[in-house]
Amino acid sequence: MQMYLPTSNETGLRRAHFYDVLLTVLSGPLAIVLREPDLLSGNQLASSLVYSGISAAAGIFMLLAFDLGRGLARYTSMRDAIAVAKMALATVALTSLGLFTLTRLDDVPRSIPALHFLVLTSLLLACRAIAVRRRERGYLKTAAGFADPEQVLVIGANRLTWFYLRMVETLTRGRTNVVAVLDANPAFLGRTLYGRPVLAPPSDLSRVVTEYAVHGVRIDRIIVSSNRAHSPDSEWEDIETYCGAQGLRLSFLPDDLGIDLVDPVPEMTRAALPAAPARSAYFKVKRGCEFVLSLAMLCFLAPVLIALVIAVLIDVGWPAVFWQKRVGYLGQPLLVYKFRTLHAPFDRRGEFVEEKDRVSKLGNLLRRLRLDELPQLWNILAGNMSFVGPRPLLPVDQPENSERRLSVLPGITGWAQISGGKLVSQEDKGRLDEWYVQNASFRLDARIILRTFAIVVTGDRESMAVEDAASAGGAKEAFD
Repeated sequence: MQMYLPTSNETGLRRAHFYDVLLTVLSGPLAIVLREPDLLSGNQLASSLVYSGISAAAGIFMLLAFDLGRGLARYTSMRDAIAVAKMALATVALTSLGLFTLTRLDDVPRSIPALHFLVLTSLLLACRAIAVRRRERGYLKTAAGFADPEQVLVIGANRLTWFYLRMVETLTRGRTNVVAVLDANPAFLGRTLYGRPVLAPPSDLSRVVTEYAVHGVRIDRIIVSSNRAHSPDSEWEDIETYCGAQGLRLSFLPDDLGIDLVDPVPEMTRAALPAAPARSAYFKVKRGCEFVLSLAMLCFLAPVLIALVIAVLIDVGWPAVFWQKRVGYLGQPLLVYKFRTLHAPFDRRGEFVEEKDRVSKLGNLLRRLRLDELPQLWNILAGNMSFVGPRPLLPVDQPENSERRLSVLPGITGWAQISGGKLVSQEDKGRLDEWYVQNASFRLDARIILRTFAIVVTGDRESMAVEDAASAGGAKEAFD
């Protein structure tokens, strides 16, 4: 996701750089000249000027719409290049639409829009390429005072090493030189990783260092591209001893970058869950019906969803949909999608805005009518949520002994939601959800959905005694 926070996205004034505006304005006339210089003279001059004027206005509008000025040209990435191509395509499409409305494109060759797209894309990307080149020259000038760059050997041919080599190439050119990579996998030996040879296994470190010294290259640092070993290992002890004796700096790349390559232990493991959760056969039939129903609803509600996306974009900004990471079926991570109802957590001056002041008027309406939950139809279609089931909660909000409630797919609404919702305590929600899992049926799901629609109108309220409803008999009696 292209977000700094899961619940929002930074907002600010749209901007465009001077050079982007200049090249966009010139791209139309340049495309005409490349196609046929005579179009800028004689009787066709007027049509060419009209095309150039419309293309300039459309291009400036698209520069602001795509917000290309927000990116730093000297750090252009592939994503930025794709955004430039999209902006150029949108500019040409808008220009062609406007010119077709006025003149039906009678006086302009049909090949000019295609040529215009290529010219505009090439000019904007060339401008960014020049900026990147100037940045690289700046690094070279900065490094000019370093007569002898630091010579580095990396142990471990893996993805982290590949990223490290890219960072060295981009950020420390002329100051750090990775001469080779060592790896214990025989299949890697003799091959290259980002242009660096994989020479030998780590056990031959001393021989590699000696060989480079014979050729006048003194190794200054050894970098290990893996976590520091927690248990004693003779090979690592030998490497540490050798580096200490030779005065070589030894470091572990994950420690330097502040990352851990080992997957963290999740807050809620699935070990406590039963291998085969006991649940009724109704849930198997329910999944097939919900797939068909969610697909039909997405098709039927497509105009409504598009209208809501446009309304949210106008009211709150991009993106229209955000996600929250919660605990789903069998304790697996679940991304629950919703329409955005909050403005950015920081204003244009960088000051923090309290959540109560960030809810938009449209957001209040969407929350009140539960329309912000509509994107979860995709969760249902994908098979990680249900229409009715225990509501997915954050890990910190999970009731104790959640094995039973996590043995079925979580739902958009559930028994706990119609029995008080936010007014019900965490432990009572767990008991209510467990009762639902044990007593789920088509009739019960239909009643829950009907009561959900009623709550949309009346608001959350405790419609029954929670303690009585939490027990099977009490809940059944209260339900009936």
